[in-house]
Amino acid sequence: MNDIDRPDGASLPAHAGAERAIRVMAVDDDPMVLDLIRVMLKAAPGIELVATASDGDEVIGVVTAHHPDVVLMDVRMERINGIDATRALTKRPNAPRVIILTTFDEQEYVPQAMDAGAVGFILKASARGALYGAIRDAHEGRSPMSPASAAHLRTGYLDAGGAARMDARAKLARLSDREREIVEMVAQEMSNPAIAAALFLSESTVKQHLTSAATKLGVTGRVGIAMVLARAE
Repeated sequence: MNDIDRPDGASLPAHAGAERAIRVMAVDDDPMVLDLIRVMLKAAPGIELVATASDGDEVIGVVTAHHPDVVLMDVRMERINGIDATRALTKRPNAPRVIILTTFDEQEYVPQAMDAGAVGFILKASARGALYGAIRDAHEGRSPMSPASAAHLRTGYLDAGGAARMDARAKLARLSDREREIVEMVAQEMSNPAIAAALFLSESTVKQHLTSAATKLGVTGRVGIAMVLARAE
């Protein structure tokens, strides 16, 4: 199970409530970065930093203990890198949504992180408002992405040539008509409740179709689904 199961907060843990702050966890092996995130989020209305970790091997344990909604994940760490930590995390039930913290020289990691189940990519140097917006977007089922990361994603994932386009089209052909319809709505960043309302379906039925579609497409999350559709065009 992965971020498909809670793209919009529909399957939050029992302790969740509509009015509570978005719970955030930060993972970075640089103490200065963690301190900066603490300062930035301390003043964020409706956002609470509930935990930090200094390496990828700490992620599962800290997430289990603190139940964050969103994880801000560094890429380069000594023991387990952020890509592997994201992949392990997004396979768990009710996994938090992962935003990768990138720098300008990490373009090769953007498509890898997406394939691992990350939902967004923002620069470590982002302004405070950009960080707030990315966290809220991720929590609400959207895919926050800095312009630089979007360009890297297109270069590393979408612009992969004719063979990749044919592969994506072959995968999409495996979908049922309903799955394809829902996948196209996901690519438009529609949330599960919005899709359910538009198609007169229950949210649980939408999630079942999304899980089936992701399996057929060989991806782990909503961004992956959207990227397969984009690559096929």
